[in-house]
Amino acid sequence: MRRRLTVAVFMISVLLLILSPLASAVEPIGPTDLIYFIMTDRFNDAAPNEYYANKKDASGYHGGDLQGIIEKLDYINSLGFTAIWITPVVDNQPGGYHGYWAIDFYKMEEHLGNLDDLKRLVEEAHLRDMKVILDVVINHTGSLHPFVYDKPDWFHAKRLITDWNDQRQVEDGWLAGLPDFDQSNPQVMEYLIDMALWWIDQTGVDGFRLDTVKHVQKEYLTKFAYAIKARYPDFYLVGEVFDSRAGFIEGYSMTGIDGFLDFPMYYGISDTLAKDKGPEALERAVISGSLYSRRNLMGTFIDNHDVPRFVNRLDEPVRRLEQALAVAMTYTGIPVVYYGTEIALPGGNDPDNRRDMVFEENDVTETLRRLTKIRKQNAELVYGDIDLIGLGAYGFAYQRTYEGSSTVLLLNLGDETREFSFVLPYASAFSSFEDLYDPSVKGVVNNGSVTITTAPKSFYILKLQ
Repeated sequence: MRRRLTVAVFMISVLLLILSPLASAVEPIGPTDLIYFIMTDRFNDAAPNEYYANKKDASGYHGGDLQGIIEKLDYINSLGFTAIWITPVVDNQPGGYHGYWAIDFYKMEEHLGNLDDLKRLVEEAHLRDMKVILDVVINHTGSLHPFVYDKPDWFHAKRLITDWNDQRQVEDGWLAGLPDFDQSNPQVMEYLIDMALWWIDQTGVDGFRLDTVKHVQKEYLTKFAYAIKARYPDFYLVGEVFDSRAGFIEGYSMTGIDGFLDFPMYYGISDTLAKDKGPEALERAVISGSLYSRRNLMGTFIDNHDVPRFVNRLDEPVRRLEQALAVAMTYTGIPVVYYGTEIALPGGNDPDNRRDMVFEENDVTETLRRLTKIRKQNAELVYGDIDLIGLGAYGFAYQRTYEGSSTVLLLNLGDETREFSFVLPYASAFSSFEDLYDPSVKGVVNNGSVTITTAPKSFYILKLQ
């Protein structure tokens, strides 16, 4: 009897382990993912607390918290996203609502919640087969961090960055006046690695977005990435190298960081679609993307918390925003969409680009849902080669091809209805096409040539058949 009871208890324990959120496994972050980027304080206020918040103060806490994200996971999932990236959660000095002014790297910011809240967010995300990327800062601290006074040898000598072409100054200077870690000090390097591993161990997050990567020497980025990968080989690292040069960004790939935010593509999208500079900017960005050794792990974005909202620069924001989203969802790399973009949330320079989220769906929201679905259902949009198609001054197009499947993204950049005729770079045996976004749009492929009439400021995702 006792043996039966013991066996029964053991089986129940195993079953509970299997069913536990902590035991739920997700695939490593990769090209098939779509990332939704959240500034936690500005997203959703769900957990009542006694901590001060004032929504009228654009540079202060507004009350968003981790519980608020948990309650909106189904909403984010319904948009088609498979991962979320959240701003840093560590304890920040007053005014650090964004998370980038740390005063304690091992403590949760009380405005956002506690460690259990973060664990629960990861568990709830995993139950939905979603991943969590945590923003981590290894370049600097807040000006009020105790280490600034207690461990002055942990920091570079105070000096501002005055020459952005001097890489040594970029790496050793105090970005925005923030105390800059000296990673050549072995104690600093050990501290940063231990800190990063502690957050993974404690929470089970699936990846880090590494802030201000170009301000850290490559040698120390390599040590950091190696230490993370040694314990967690499938852990995803995406770095921020805020630079318009693809070759410069690619120079950091040797560090072991998996991918980087694709700023050259951001500038290409912005110049062509938000600034009406013609297709050349986008075409240059696509060409420069060939320099990336892991192109399908780059992050494709149209706006974020450091630049004005895409729609803030447009007279007709919706049409151009939908075109931009179509590019992001059909281009190489992992799409990254900033919270609020799905509703055309406006906003200028920091902190105006960090307005409180409004959960009121509109036409852009539905467009995004359809675009994420299209990407998921067509492997060439994830893994395919990319070939530019020349359309002249008023059009932009490229072809994505993978294992015999092929799709063309086409944009009419102009204000008039326009007919485009072009020869496919990769024609194969295709004889017709159908628009994946609007199936009523169909046509014939004649000896590798396509002719299509397009509406002003429109996009088409043409599946070749």
